[in-house]
Amino acid sequence: MDQLTQVIRILKTPVTLIALLALLFGAGYWGYKAVTTDTGKPDVKCVMTDVGGELTPKSVQVRSLNAGASGGKAKETANFLRSYGFTVIRVNNADDDELVAGTVVVGNAASDPEVRLVMQFFPGSVARGDGRDDHVVDVLIGQGYQTAAKPVTTLKVDGPVCLPPPLTPSASASAGSALPSPSTSPSKK
Repeated sequence: MDQLTQVIRILKTPVTLIALLALLFGAGYWGYKAVTTDTGKPDVKCVMTDVGGELTPKSVQVRSLNAGASGGKAKETANFLRSYGFTVIRVNNADDDELVAGTVVVGNAASDPEVRLVMQFFPGSVARGDGRDDHVVDVLIGQGYQTAAKPVTTLKVDGPVCLPPPLTPSASASAGSALPSPSTSPSKK
């Protein structure tokens, strides 16, 4: 027994050091992976969708952004768009550098059908494209914006249209945080 105690005493220090070294390397590897892993949300690409020759609001996802209008106009605009069937995924303020007069409708390209459809709801609006892959449409609301009294709610299209993938029930519950806009800030609504 005396010899066993002596062997344990001799091996206790090296075994403890080896265990601590393994823990150190494990923590280092975990830390390295955590730092080098891309934690950003995956890029949301549009999906070619057959809309039957007519694009309607129910197929289009929009973000309503106050870009210089008085307080509450982004929410008011979001309610207006929802009443026609648009999926409003975010209501927020635009960045300070995005202040506009009237209404600017921003999408992948100014000529995209989803941008043209949204423009029908805002007389005198201006279209702008920024090459976004998801084809979500931003409505920038500035001073003097107007909504159409009786907007045309469909747009004739030839063939399929590239639209954002439909929101899942869990994604639509947290859509404001799931799909951030490239032109939004966390400022108050």
